[in-house]
Amino acid sequence: MSFKLGIIGAGGIANAHAAAAKDSAGRVEIVAVADMNADAARKFAEANGARAFESVDALIAGARAAGVQGLVVATPPSARLSIVAAALKAKLPVMTEKPIAHTLADAKKLDALAKKSRKVVTAIGYCHRFTPAVLKMKDLIAQGKIGRFVRFENFFACDLPGHEGKWFSDPKKAGGGAFLDMGSHSLDLYHFMVGPGKVIGAAFDHKWKGRTETAASVLVKGLKKGGPNIPAGVAGVIFSGWAETSRFTVSVVGDKGMLSYDYENDRKLVFKDLLGKAEEHEIETCGVRFTRQLVAFANAVEGGDRSGLATFADGLAAAAADAAARKLAK
Repeated sequence: MSFKLGIIGAGGIANAHAAAAKDSAGRVEIVAVADMNADAARKFAEANGARAFESVDALIAGARAAGVQGLVVATPPSARLSIVAAALKAKLPVMTEKPIAHTLADAKKLDALAKKSRKVVTAIGYCHRFTPAVLKMKDLIAQGKIGRFVRFENFFACDLPGHEGKWFSDPKKAGGGAFLDMGSHSLDLYHFMVGPGKVIGAAFDHKWKGRTETAASVLVKGLKKGGPNIPAGVAGVIFSGWAETSRFTVSVVGDKGMLSYDYENDRKLVFKDLLGKAEEHEIETCGVRFTRQLVAFANAVEGGDRSGLATFADGLAAAAADAAARKLAK
């Protein structure tokens, strides 16, 4: 039987989740949607065979009757606290999009709500944890392929001029720009692949007057040993951008070689030894990550196995690192 999902928010990221559900071979089905824009909710519902509710409160109140087993919250970060609180009060499992919140204060409140409702599944949509190349890299690191882990390098950047006039770059609604948006993924990948880290340096650039940052360069340092090949102190170099040439890459560097993955050439994972000799590994496309994340959420709700999913505590860790970077960048 399919897992029946409700979505709050009918914008671009909701459409990504809808496509993921359609690719799940019937495992996940979207049955309900709510959005402040009634027309957007109606169009989303029509496109996905779902029911459009007139409000978030109406969806949460009518969720059980509509067969909804879990919610995806795909709203701007500033709107999430009250929605998640209401869902957890109704004992509805929730996966909220990243970042967990627009402020560290709200992130702490959301983490506290999750801890208070431990029996209800909560998760953050850090979908890159489900990228096949990332999981393969973790396995190869554990096997000693790159030797002793030295540095994590990550670029998530592209040109998004339309964001200048949208909520994404509104400090009050978003809380941050390119780093909070793209860099939160990067911070979570560092935590996922290396372990807990501390931001020790940051520089931000602002192309758009009065708006959030359009570029960020951030240095992270690992706080403790993460495994037999992951010592304390691994460097993380993170670059985020909304107004530059497209680059979506993750590399892990060790004292025996380097593994690199390019999301824009997403079928290849490349290992280079210290002499530069390349070894290519064929890999599944990164495009499966949203579907596998939804399936993992469904499995967690129905079976209790939450492994693989990013938790609200992980979301708080990324929010705390973002706050530290903002302070250092001033």
